[in-house]
Amino acid sequence: MRALPIAAAAVLALANPSIAFAQDAADIPPSEVETSLSQLSEKLSDPAFQDQAAAMAQVLLGTVLEMPIGPMAEALDKATGGQGPDIDPDARVRDLAPEADELPEQLSDELPRAMNTMSGMAEGFELMLPALRDMAKRMKGALDEARVR
Repeated sequence: MRALPIAAAAVLALANPSIAFAQDAADIPPSEVETSLSQLSEKLSDPAFQDQAAAMAQVLLGTVLEMPIGPMAEALDKATGGQGPDIDPDARVRDLAPEADELPEQLSDELPRAMNTMSGMAEGFELMLPALRDMAKRMKGALDEARVR
């Protein structure tokens, strides 16, 4: 019985941005979107861009792992009246999750494959664009008609 209200809430949460998208998407010139999707697909599948993004992601994640966590733990402890976690004031994120030491390199290794997948998705979206535009126009018409009532 709880599934129905949860499903209804999910549909409403998804529908709200979809309505705004439908109103805007019907007015975007097809050539602009298709060109953008094509450029995005090309960029995501470019090995040099993938290497650059992978290196940047590795550095960023490594930096996050070095971020001091002690001050946040102290603030949480104060905010909860001494009920916060007992963490060394000099602790870093890496200290709380030592298994994360390998994450920057793993991300760097996996990111090119993920970017190739996203490139393929952009190509697929480009192929779906005519049907999505038609749906957006129908939704806009239905919304306009519903407002008139």
